[in-house]
Amino acid sequence: MSDLCIDVRMAFSSGIGTYIREIVPYFTGAGFRVTLLVNQVGDAWCEGFEQIVFNAGIYSVKEQLLFPLKIPACDLFWSPHYNVPLLPIRAKKRMATIHDACHLIFGSRLEKLYAKWVMGRALRSDQVITVSQFSKKEIERVVGKGNVEVIPIGVNVERFKRTAVSEEVRKKYRLPKRFALFIGNQKPHKNIEGLERAFAKVKVPGLELVVMGKGTRGGIVDDRDLAALYSLAEVFVFPSFYEGFGLPPLEAMSCGCPTVVSNAASMPEVCGEASLYFNPANEEEMARAIEKAVGDPQVLVEKGLKRVKQFDWKKCAERHMQLCEEACHA
Repeated sequence: MSDLCIDVRMAFSSGIGTYIREIVPYFTGAGFRVTLLVNQVGDAWCEGFEQIVFNAGIYSVKEQLLFPLKIPACDLFWSPHYNVPLLPIRAKKRMATIHDACHLIFGSRLEKLYAKWVMGRALRSDQVITVSQFSKKEIERVVGKGNVEVIPIGVNVERFKRTAVSEEVRKKYRLPKRFALFIGNQKPHKNIEGLERAFAKVKVPGLELVVMGKGTRGGIVDDRDLAALYSLAEVFVFPSFYEGFGLPPLEAMSCGCPTVVSNAASMPEVCGEASLYFNPANEEEMARAIEKAVGDPQVLVEKGLKRVKQFDWKKCAERHMQLCEEACHA
C-alpha cells in the first residue's frame, strides 16, 4: 500500500476547490494510506483521512518554509495546484495539477514572475495533470514541456439537476422573475463589464441580468443554492476571455439551463455543440446569442443534458488514482 499526501488547503477555492472535494473522497479504500494537509481539522468532506493542520497562505513565503516540515515521509506528494514545494521534501515522488496558465497571461508583473518560476518547478514533477487540451498547449507555450496528461474534470449530476422553482431562493438573492445568469469571480478575464455592456443591447422584454460570485455586486452564492439558481435562470452566460476548463456552463447544462458561452480558450472544447457561441469582444454578437437562446431554449437544453454525460467525476478520480499508483512504482 502506497503512502500519499495531498495538499487540500484550497478545498473551498472556487473551481480548484470543487476539483479537490470531488476527487479526494474516491481515494478512501483505494489502496492508499492518505494524509491531507488541511487548513483546519473537522471539515465533513475529508472525514476518514489522517489530517495535518497547515494554515499557511497559498503562494506565501511561510508556505514554502513550512512545506518540508509539514509533508510527512511518503511515496507521493500531490499538489492539486501549481504552488508546489520549492525546497526538498520527504516524498519519494511528486505529482502536480496545473489547471491553466492564467496567472502568466493576466497576472500583475509580480504574479507573472512568481507563476513562471513556481509553475516551471511544478512542470518538473514526476507526473503533471491538466484539465484540457487547451491548457496543455498553453502550458507548453508559456512555460515548457513536461510529463503532462489531460484529464477532463466532471460534473456532479446528482447535485446539479433541475429543481422545482424555489421562491425561497428567489427571495434570498432578490432575483427578478426573468433573468440571464452569470456566476464567477470578479477578475478581468471573466469579462463581466463586457457582459453588462452587451446585455444593455439585449431586446427581450422583462429579462434582467444577474451577476453573482466573489467580488461581484450579487455576492457569493451558497453552494447549496447553485442548482436552484441555474434552474431559475432562463439562460446562463459565460463571457470569459480565458478559461482552462470552465465548469459553470456544464453545471448549468446539468440543471437544464441553456448556455451561451465565449468562443475563446477551452470553451468550445468543453461545451461542444451544446452551447451557442460568441466572440467575447463583440458585444453585439453576445447580445444576439443571448436573445437566440432565450427565444428557442429547448434544443440547447437537450444537447446540454447529453453533453454533461461525457464528464464524470468517478472516471476522473479513477484516472488520477491510476497515475498516482504508476508514479509510486515507476
